[in-house]
Amino acid sequence: MPTAPYDVAALLGLPVEKLEEVQRADPADPGNGVWFLWTGGGECVVLRRYHVLRTKLDLLFEAKVLAHLTCRGWEVPSTVAGPIEYADRLWAATRFVPGQARRKETVAQRGERGAVLAQLHADLRDLEIDLPQREGFFQGCDLVAMGNFQDWDPGVLALRELRPDLADWADAAMARGRELVAERKLLELPQSIVHGDFAEWNVHFGPLGVIDFDLAHVDSRSWEFVVARVHRSPELLTAYQEKATALGIPLSDEELAAIEPLERIFRINMVMAALWTGQHTGTFDLVDIDHQLARTGTPRP
Repeated sequence: MPTAPYDVAALLGLPVEKLEEVQRADPADPGNGVWFLWTGGGECVVLRRYHVLRTKLDLLFEAKVLAHLTCRGWEVPSTVAGPIEYADRLWAATRFVPGQARRKETVAQRGERGAVLAQLHADLRDLEIDLPQREGFFQGCDLVAMGNFQDWDPGVLALRELRPDLADWADAAMARGRELVAERKLLELPQSIVHGDFAEWNVHFGPLGVIDFDLAHVDSRSWEFVVARVHRSPELLTAYQEKATALGIPLSDEELAAIEPLERIFRINMVMAALWTGQHTGTFDLVDIDHQLARTGTPRP
């Protein structure tokens, strides 16, 4: 076991009875690292090493969202200690959220997740007034801002050295995506605080809890459904709309119509993420890039 999590625990004032690696602990990995940490009193907390792009200011956004939901009675990973900087990365300890995710949902369970999401959005509405956009985040369909932030042009240039055909396809997909955003006025959709990754693996049941607010930001609810993989869980949307209507926050026809074009924009975002990772690790996942480009709906040049 690397010494870094033990050093960080000491700096956070947390005694270590047991430490279990959960997610990517390699110091060279730019992504998150996660450990379960049991203290001397037997309590379990989650020790997190954040993505290299995270800053203290953008983690403050996440902390405010989690503190607000905790006050509303939600089981969420609110901050226990930190964040602190160690070895050029930000670290913090957060609450352990009990329960289990449903990796293979039934039809009824997909609907249950949709109802939970509607309640989550309802409970976040009064926080939206005071919380500006998270630092380093943009609307998912703002391809210009997203591309500048994640070095799209250098990424495509590097890809061109390996696979010129994929680079041409990526450029075509980006151009068509920007046209689609303008044509469908996707940047003008109503804005809310979204979880950002409300997939089945981030929702616990027995008891109910929600984890991984690492991508929480201000965006459209339409985007929330795209990232929640509504294309394979249509019951999610049906149950959401039923619950949201009861709560007085139903999706408008405009928001519903935006889901399909945003699904194509989402795939461009996935290509963008793959290019960023390739630039920073030196290895491009060409199979994944090909797969994501195919799902943008853009013909191969």
